[in-house]
Amino acid sequence: MNKDIYKRIWIVACLLTLTSAAFGDTSLETARAKLEAAVAELASIRETIAQEREPLAAEMRREENKVIELRRQRERMQRLVDNQGVDLTTLENQAKAYADEASYVISLLSDFFNRQNASLSVAEIPLYQKTFLSVLNQADSENLSAGERLDVQVAGLDTGLGRIEAAVGGLRVEGEAVLPTGELSPGRFAIIGPVTYFASNNNAHAGIVVRGASEAPALIEFNSQAIPTIDAFVQEGRGVLPVDATLGRALALATAEESLLEHFNKGGLWMYPILFFALLAVIIALIKFFQVFSEKNLAEKDIETVLQLVREDKREEALHYAKSLPGPGGAMLVTGLQNMHYSKDLLEEFLMESVLEAKPRLERGISFIALAAAVSPLLGLLGTVTGMIETFKLITLFGTGDARNLSSGISQALITTEFGLVAAIPALILAAIVGRMVASRLAALESDLVTFANGLAGIKETNTLYAA
Repeated sequence: MNKDIYKRIWIVACLLTLTSAAFGDTSLETARAKLEAAVAELASIRETIAQEREPLAAEMRREENKVIELRRQRERMQRLVDNQGVDLTTLENQAKAYADEASYVISLLSDFFNRQNASLSVAEIPLYQKTFLSVLNQADSENLSAGERLDVQVAGLDTGLGRIEAAVGGLRVEGEAVLPTGELSPGRFAIIGPVTYFASNNNAHAGIVVRGASEAPALIEFNSQAIPTIDAFVQEGRGVLPVDATLGRALALATAEESLLEHFNKGGLWMYPILFFALLAVIIALIKFFQVFSEKNLAEKDIETVLQLVREDKREEALHYAKSLPGPGGAMLVTGLQNMHYSKDLLEEFLMESVLEAKPRLERGISFIALAAAVSPLLGLLGTVTGMIETFKLITLFGTGDARNLSSGISQALITTEFGLVAAIPALILAAIVGRMVASRLAALESDLVTFANGLAGIKETNTLYAA
């Protein structure tokens, strides 16, 4: 600001000097007066500047201090924001890790309770199954948070651990079981690890128990010698026990074995037409075997004997001998002798008629055996469809929770197919064997036909030559 004032004064002075030189002494006084006024104004301005400099400098310092303080505050706020972002990310990662860990623990506990529920013996079901199922249902509920589900599982964990401790140390409970006689008898269970023993209250029955067809457990007895020892152990908690290394599976399989009639009855209504076609195919096959074997082929000597008698002009004897031969071969020779005066071609037609007459009789019944082979698997398939419909009906009514409710439909579906194939395969083989035997018989007849026709033609030609 001072430099600008000095510059203005210098310009004014220069102008005055130039003016005085141009206009002379007359305007000199005027210029001086203006110069003095300008100097006075300059002095006033300098005084004003001197008076205002200090307050303005103080105010500027205060503003600079404020700017510095605001910059510091901004830096502190920026650091706080950065720190908060880092802390929030860390907290989010920690929360996610804790949530994953909680989900893993919930999954492990759910698997634990599933295994516990699946391994319950028939005697433990009334004691623990309700608790285990309740824990599993709540653990799968979407209405509960992960923490709430974990709390439910931890609360039920005592029951699961208590059950394991009781099974390892031995547990005796009261209950009922189905005896081998089919009666429901009260008694006491003794659970030792995975094996469950039972003794009736009347001390007459004792053994191990397995899941039966009904909700009540089924008793399987080892033998009469083991009943007292098992009964003593179950009642008193000590003694020598027979042990089944298969945990009752071998005995259960032994009791589940069924006779052929029981297996047949499980197939349902469609088993009877399958059995009918199977028996009919077997009967027809036996009849055809007897028929084919009973009709013997012509021996070469028989044809030669007849031809020799014809050569000797003993036609009546030849005809009598031909009639004594059994089967279609003898009838063919009789036909040939009766029509031997015809030409060879016509004679062969007469002989072929005899073969064609025998063919339907030999082939009769083979088509029915083949029909039985084709119908039996179709009936089995029909039984399969019917059984599956029954199975789906049971699934609609009872769901898929208990496979035993579906066993009847599944048995009908599978057993009918089994018996259909069992009936069809032998019938198909029998049809092929019988058809082959009949074809062999007909081929032998045709061979005899050609031999006999050629023999008769040769005799006729020889006689003609002799006559000539």
